[in-house]
Amino acid sequence: MTLDATLGPALDAASGAPLDDRLDFGRVTDTTWRILNATPRRRAELLAELPAAERAVVAEGTRGPGFDMEQARRRKTVANVLNVSFPVTFFAYYGRTGAEGLHTFLDSEFWQRRPAQPGSVFPPAATASAAFGGFLRSTDWITRQEDWVGEAFAFEDAYLFGRATVDTRPGRTDSSGRPRLVPGAWTAEATFDVPAYGRLLRERGTVDPWTEALLLVKRRPAPLAVVSVPVSAPAGDRVRRVRLTGDTVAALRWLWDADVPVPEAVADTPTYAKAVGAGLVDGAAQ
Repeated sequence: MTLDATLGPALDAASGAPLDDRLDFGRVTDTTWRILNATPRRRAELLAELPAAERAVVAEGTRGPGFDMEQARRRKTVANVLNVSFPVTFFAYYGRTGAEGLHTFLDSEFWQRRPAQPGSVFPPAATASAAFGGFLRSTDWITRQEDWVGEAFAFEDAYLFGRATVDTRPGRTDSSGRPRLVPGAWTAEATFDVPAYGRLLRERGTVDPWTEALLLVKRRPAPLAVVSVPVSAPAGDRVRRVRLTGDTVAALRWLWDADVPVPEAVADTPTYAKAVGAGLVDGAAQ
């Protein structure tokens, strides 16, 4: 038997045009990536937006056990990264929204348009975390939760990205003459120990559904502030974290909160001396 090797491309039955010539490969690729992060309902919506020829190609390439396994793998990998960078916020988000909520984030512009990092392991923690933070800030999900969820998010968001909001210019004091944190330093503060609470949630989440863990694991009042101090190094900027707890938080809050008055004779207090010794006070002799 002889095979005819001169067969041309497949033709559209209606127009007679080559099928491949009618495909927008950029749109096909973009939609395929979006479906990789989509729920079945969202997949149907994305397919419906495509012309018939493109719809057939994308539908064929985004179904079957292999695709389902890859989708699940990527979802789990992203969840693992966010559960480290936002240990309380992500636990609350995923515990209350489930896979549907995670897919909503993955289908958002914050995830889809995050900067590429060639050579990095999927997903790069920095860009994945920044995308999740931006996504939550753009929605009303946080405002619809209890106050402690918003407080945890504010702490974790500031801990990760507070550097972008601070003044890095050198100067011993502000315009009023009061001491301040060293240039470039920033503070994440909460009325409870957010990292410790995140660890308790993860431990309970290994034996109970996350929705139940959120109800069973209680928070204890424990003032916490983490001051992040930039440290220059040959390999690039690093950050030194100084953890303040209990009464020390209230005693030093005036260093980072301009609305808090400076206590009288504060320079003679042991707490202030410890802050100077930790390198937190701009221009102070250590």
